[in-house]
Amino acid sequence: MTVPVKQFTVGQLADLGVPPDRPDDVAWSEIVLVDEHVGMSKYSQERRCVFRDDDGRTWAVKYEAQVEAGDYEVGPPPDNHGWFGGTVEAVEVEQRPVIVARWEPVGDEPAVDRPARGAIDSLAAVWFQEAGAREDVARESAAAWIIEHADEVAELYDAYLDSAEGGQ
Repeated sequence: MTVPVKQFTVGQLADLGVPPDRPDDVAWSEIVLVDEHVGMSKYSQERRCVFRDDDGRTWAVKYEAQVEAGDYEVGPPPDNHGWFGGTVEAVEVEQRPVIVARWEPVGDEPAVDRPARGAIDSLAAVWFQEAGAREDVARESAAAWIIEHADEVAELYDAYLDSAEGGQ
């Protein structure tokens, strides 16, 4: 896949307000659409600025900015935003929704790739998490509860099925 690129002079970018003086300045700009953090080094941060040119096309350039660290040691601002020479290569970009995978805590709810927990495990999780019981004690309590209330649960389930069939 060939990605469209365009060379902008440092002066052209400055005239467009790229990069902004501060990331918060994006809210007030009609040209700069986003200014986002990409990475860090010891004394600077790598950022990406997405902007619209005079033709209405959107472009992204990467640049370096000073680390804002309060009272901690910081280096001098990068010369010329880390750009070398008089031109900067921009990549044409467009906004698209993207699905991102991330790690989340596992709940008690079933999922496509994870079947529902059994009754004992589900109740044990409730006893363990809410009452602070050890896992073995929680499992024993859950099993005892199921045995004690099995007939009542079966009656409730039958009543539920009867009402669901009657409602159709």
